[in-house]
Amino acid sequence: MKRRLYAVLLAAGLLAGCSGAKTYPDALPKNMHVRTETSKVRAELHIHRVDANCLTEYQGTVQLDRPSVEVGIPAGRQSLVAFTFSSSSFLTGSSTSVRYDTLLKPRAGYTYDVKVSYVDRMYNVTIREIDPRKSSSREIERKSLKACGGS
Repeated sequence: MKRRLYAVLLAAGLLAGCSGAKTYPDALPKNMHVRTETSKVRAELHIHRVDANCLTEYQGTVQLDRPSVEVGIPAGRQSLVAFTFSSSSFLTGSSTSVRYDTLLKPRAGYTYDVKVSYVDRMYNVTIREIDPRKSSSREIERKSLKACGGS
């Protein structure tokens, strides 16, 4: 019985390593501060480039496995940022995933404060754009990829 359990755990670990997600090449100046609070789920940030024809290209994933993560998102270019909350149970063989995504076109010189939470089966994502020159901020409303052509 123990041998079967170890085999299942090994197989699950190998499959998780082959999920197709690549690490986001975070070489840009850090303009996004993500603060994460989760309970019993895995949180990730998936970043997609959005071109002039509103087509997306996956750039990579940032694991939100720490309370605070700094990320560099290209300024002056539209990106689709997607936050996912995932959980799975080996005992029941079930998995769940919740996704929150929005178009974001960061402005040069601005920073973005993101609060991400998933607690008691409730999720929330809030993005604030901060102008450090004026010490002012505003909440960024969620914008669907369908709205891409109007931006």
